[in-house]
Amino acid sequence: MKKIFLISILVVTAVSLFAQISLNQKDNGLIPGETASVQETQFMEPGASGANLIWDFSKLQNTETKPAGQISTVPVKALNGVGAYNLVLNEGRYEYFYNADENGFEEVGMISNDNEIALVYTDPIRKMNYPFTYGSHIGDTYSAYSTFKETTRIDYSGEYTVDGDAFGTLILPDRVLKNTLRIKVARNGMERYMCGSTEVHSERYLWYAAGYRYPVLTLSIVNYQIGGQAPVTTRKATLNVNQHVETEVIAGLDPTQKPDQSDVSVILYPNPFNEKLTYNYYLRKDMSVSIDLFDITGKISAKLLKTQSQAEGLHTGEINSQTKDLNPGIYYLRFTFDNKVVTNKIVKI
Repeated sequence: MKKIFLISILVVTAVSLFAQISLNQKDNGLIPGETASVQETQFMEPGASGANLIWDFSKLQNTETKPAGQISTVPVKALNGVGAYNLVLNEGRYEYFYNADENGFEEVGMISNDNEIALVYTDPIRKMNYPFTYGSHIGDTYSAYSTFKETTRIDYSGEYTVDGDAFGTLILPDRVLKNTLRIKVARNGMERYMCGSTEVHSERYLWYAAGYRYPVLTLSIVNYQIGGQAPVTTRKATLNVNQHVETEVIAGLDPTQKPDQSDVSVILYPNPFNEKLTYNYYLRKDMSVSIDLFDITGKISAKLLKTQSQAEGLHTGEINSQTKDLNPGIYYLRFTFDNKVVTNKIVKI
């Protein structure tokens, strides 16, 4: 009976520790009346997809603050021919028209505030389905037409995909956000007009963190190719960390979890583990570090790192249960950073 009870505890622990962020309309939908300004920053490569990743964007440098975007239900400029919509995002020069409900939202049109461009989707783009988490996928095709200065017609068509392609820990210049979901949005399209055509290929990477309604980091890569000319690529990055942090965090996460803005941050995975556990720690300044592994009785099972001075940045290591001869059970991994001690309970199964 005791053995069965222990296994049950380990299963419950595993489920709770691996609960992933799940986007939904209540916690992540657009809210009419809200405004937000984002900080443009230098571009860095988005990195690989997968599970339990660490994205180190601690060296991002801000460049400028973009004008605030505003969400409403009534557009500043009317858009003739657009289908049903209930939300409008005014973002700088453009207004985007959305039809949204508890199941997600789609984009149905766009107009520039100077009336030079007015775009209407004959087949809207499905941009989000709720709930959306790691491994979720949306595949859609779209078609649209626009008028430029009310004279030139442009026809649009293409494919649009949205993937929950990665999750892990996001390290920003002023905070560490754990259990972060990354969404990859890809568009492959064609724009056709009287004098020729333009191919457009774009990728956007958006990082969502617990308690934040909107993406905290967005990276965009857009590739244009007009006719037979050489392609032109633009890259852009924006931060949105000054948004209001919800008191109710996204379902499936620990409601006590807060952004980590201390001098050190420790990340462990997987936990519970079988053969190997990886530990990462991020230092915001140079400091001395030691790492010890204790069993449940308080006896040192392994001295993983003797005290040594380490530089600011990301450090990594691992515990191999075979080489350390670890039996199933509960252990404690103790990090000493200068005079600060951080202890994590780990479970070998």
